[in-house]
Amino acid sequence: MRQFFSNWFNGRKWLEYSITKDAAFCLCCYLFKNECESRGYEVDAAFTKTGYSAWNKATERFRAHVGDINSIHNKCFNKMLDLRNQSQSRHTSFDKKSKKEKSESRRHLSASVDVTRFLLKLGLSFRGHDESRSSSNRGIFLKLLQ
Repeated sequence: MRQFFSNWFNGRKWLEYSITKDAAFCLCCYLFKNECESRGYEVDAAFTKTGYSAWNKATERFRAHVGDINSIHNKCFNKMLDLRNQSQSRHTSFDKKSKKEKSESRRHLSASVDVTRFLLKLGLSFRGHDESRSSSNRGIFLKLLQ
């Protein structure tokens, strides 16, 4: 086998393929490699940096990369799933809001975007030195929103 096969994606939600590098990568290990390395774990460079392209042993290497339940890959994969679930729960909670709450949220978001555009256009700073509630000068962004 001298090429990547698309059926290798089946059952491997973590697998990514780069056409330009002709190599396979692990999405979750790539996303969370810095966090794992900072905790002392060693992340497989073949699936995060250089890419894996020894296609004749790909399926065995994929299995070895995934490893057992406590492997680095599985820790990274679980972190990726947690992020996905958090994102979906935010969408669900927004869908459950009433029309009035949705309208209010959109209005707040629109105001924040308008103030951001205004400050960027003028090249002004967003924050002050002290943004606490008791401060008299909390910064231009908060003052305009207020």
